[in-house]
Amino acid sequence: MLQPLAREPLAEDVIWRATFSAFDDNRTYCHWEAASKDAVLAVFSKYEIPYEALHQVRMFDPMTGRMEGPVIEEPVLQPA
Repeated sequence: MLQPLAREPLAEDVIWRATFSAFDDNRTYCHWEAASKDAVLAVFSKYEIPYEALHQVRMFDPMTGRMEGPVIEEPVLQPA
């Protein structure tokens, strides 16, 4: 379902960085980078991407001991 989305620009301010699978509970976690939560939700709506939750988080850099980098959006996709 998502493979074609990896090959095309989704939106100017939304980047799909990676996907992780948790085989023990059959869930998929995707790492998105965007200017806002609403930008990610707009992509989900446009491409009909199902999700259970969307969490806005910050990245911790253990080398500096500080929170750094852009906001990362991490939705939890429903199992197929």
